[in-house]
Amino acid sequence: MKLKTTTIIAAFLLALTAKAQRVTSTSKKYIGLDIGYRFDNLNDQNLSPLNQKGEGLSYSLFYEKRKKNILKLNINYSDGLLESGVNDTFETSYYTGSFNASYLKSLSHSAKTTKFYIGLTYNLDVYYMDWFDQDAFSYSTTNGLSFTGAFTKQLNTKQFIEGSVTIPFLQYLSRPPYNGINEFIIENQDTPVNIIFDGELTSFKKYKAIAWNINYNLEISNHINWRLNYTLNIKKVIEINKVKSVSNLISTSISYKF
Repeated sequence: MKLKTTTIIAAFLLALTAKAQRVTSTSKKYIGLDIGYRFDNLNDQNLSPLNQKGEGLSYSLFYEKRKKNILKLNINYSDGLLESGVNDTFETSYYTGSFNASYLKSLSHSAKTTKFYIGLTYNLDVYYMDWFDQDAFSYSTTNGLSFTGAFTKQLNTKQFIEGSVTIPFLQYLSRPPYNGINEFIIENQDTPVNIIFDGELTSFKKYKAIAWNINYNLEISNHINWRLNYTLNIKKVIEINKVKSVSNLISTSISYKF
């Protein structure tokens, strides 16, 4: 009788373990909206030799699918005003946009609370700035592939921390000429997508960038996730018209989990 009871208990625990493993491996999908505030330091010598500082709101829509591996899609837009600090009347409007698609492969066992990932990201990044309705303007666009490394740390059943680093390695760069405009830009000013993708394959010597992100996630309910983000972007273009930029973004998001 005692042996039979022990066998029943063991079978019950085994069934619970199998169920827990199935729950762990179940994919989680998130779709959400992220709103934040960015702080920029920028020097684009095609526009001005002066260092510019600016800030503005940032908006993102994102989709994520998490199982053993992770798939991420993100669209971002932000705008604001840049100031040189030398003359308060020298204010430059600037606009940024990006699209990112990442696939990250897990390097860790599914039972671990700390997991590491490595993968590829396709990115399209655009920024445009103008002063006094194009008395002076500049832009920079890149699109291509980047390496991404990431980790997640499960704090408990409701909370986890995630971090990632992304470094471009195969990028097409589009920049205006030294004097700011040419025949191609004039011909395609009404179709900016042609200008955005009119890039040349660049090298690490001419273009360097790194993006670092860390975020805290709280599962408020079975279907609602809250997230707090910090992102640092550093970029440097070394050409006749050099560009240096550092961007800090603090944001928060609400997503629906299904």
